[in-house]
Amino acid sequence: MQNTYGNKNRKDKIYIPELETVPEGFHNTVTETLYAITGAASDQKYGRRRRPSGKKMILPLAAALCLVIGGCTFAAVNLYQQRMENMNREMLEIFYAQAFAGDTFHYNRPLTKEEEARFEKLNRAYEEEGRFPEGEVQYLEDYRDYTGKGVGLYAERCTLFLPDKISDEELLQIIDFQHKVNYSIEKIGLEIVEGEKENGQKFMNTAPEAQAESVIAYEGSVDVTCVTEGEEYLYLAGTNSIERMEIGGSTSKPFYQRDFGENAIVYAMEEDGHQGLYVLLLFMGEDNYEGGKILHINKEGELLYEKDTGSRIFYALAVDEKGRLYAQTDRAVFIYDGEGKESSSIEIPYDFTARDSLCRGKDGKVYALCEDAPFHSIILQLGPETGEYGMAAANPLPDGPPHFHTIAKGKDADFILWNYEGLFTYSLGDDGAKKVMELYEAPLEWEDAMCMSLADGRVLFVKAFPERGAGESAAQSVRFCYVNPYNEK
Repeated sequence: MQNTYGNKNRKDKIYIPELETVPEGFHNTVTETLYAITGAASDQKYGRRRRPSGKKMILPLAAALCLVIGGCTFAAVNLYQQRMENMNREMLEIFYAQAFAGDTFHYNRPLTKEEEARFEKLNRAYEEEGRFPEGEVQYLEDYRDYTGKGVGLYAERCTLFLPDKISDEELLQIIDFQHKVNYSIEKIGLEIVEGEKENGQKFMNTAPEAQAESVIAYEGSVDVTCVTEGEEYLYLAGTNSIERMEIGGSTSKPFYQRDFGENAIVYAMEEDGHQGLYVLLLFMGEDNYEGGKILHINKEGELLYEKDTGSRIFYALAVDEKGRLYAQTDRAVFIYDGEGKESSSIEIPYDFTARDSLCRGKDGKVYALCEDAPFHSIILQLGPETGEYGMAAANPLPDGPPHFHTIAKGKDADFILWNYEGLFTYSLGDDGAKKVMELYEAPLEWEDAMCMSLADGRVLFVKAFPERGAGESAAQSVRFCYVNPYNEK
């Protein structure tokens, strides 16, 4: 399966909240404000395609006011500035903390087209006429506390709960909340980056407390950057080492050690069916990946062979029931036998977008998750003998943001799929996938988490949380969170 990698090149950068179903205007301002503060693009990741975006460069809030509402009355400008500046330090820190509670803001339902139109109109009135709400969004201790009335914010998962029919006042409350988040980022974020103060550090996303049978704190020594599941073990990769850990365990044991090289990372791993392991190494260049290697390691931790991938940049691995290795690039899937010899390849049409997500299905065949139109998912069955693919499913997932769509073998259903809307199960022939868990019900925010399905039907999320202290370098606190998507609610 894929997306078992994570936390590549994150280091100490500021994480930028990204709104999925929320109208894009606020996200643009947040993104570009932080872009201007940090001097680095938020979505710059080695070797990853940047999604199409209509975002334009927007200056930090203070400068943007002169441009965005330059044609408005000074009274409106002053009202806006006064409203932002009236927030005391405690309020600023609360909004700043909310920006970093998770990497993405969500609605519990998408806005209708009519609501989107009203949102944009009211946002202009907020900025240009000083039309502000009388109240504010209500904070929820638990998502189950939402009664269906008003706008509720479940801060722990950055989810805004909306009533079935939303009024102008309630839309203004959302707009007000979003502008205050952006203002707090500019205000406190600059202080942190410039080293003037350290007020915001304690509000960075922190690891959840360990809980028996659901959230386990890793107690080993690997600086975990990549994880994958096997029949009996989890494989944990870090700098120059790969270790094995029992499923449900908290400590790992050495499996394979080697100097991967200063610019090399373990990007993906896949068990070979005999408790051996395929390892995908990618080599980082100045701006992108510049080649890689595939290692095949037996169950004793001995290297069987290593294969230079040349100009091919692979992003996903899978192994079928016959032990053949599938390696996916942006435009093709290449199949190798047990000795590393290429046996066939399958081209991905240019009008398809590969989601860099492969898995072996319950039938032993390998499937790829793609899109044949924006936000329209498809599942392809790969044919190694013919070098062709077959359409296994058309649009199994609800239309929506494409980020982080991932497919894995299921237990009761054929597949487990997940994205920023939640966890889904899907069986071939079904009309569509069934949502079995909302995003906000998960034990942690799964943006940038490493995710995989286990043979017993559970889904495992692994996430490394940066812990910062005054004068201390960043350390990693890793959590293994086990989720049973079939639990009755």
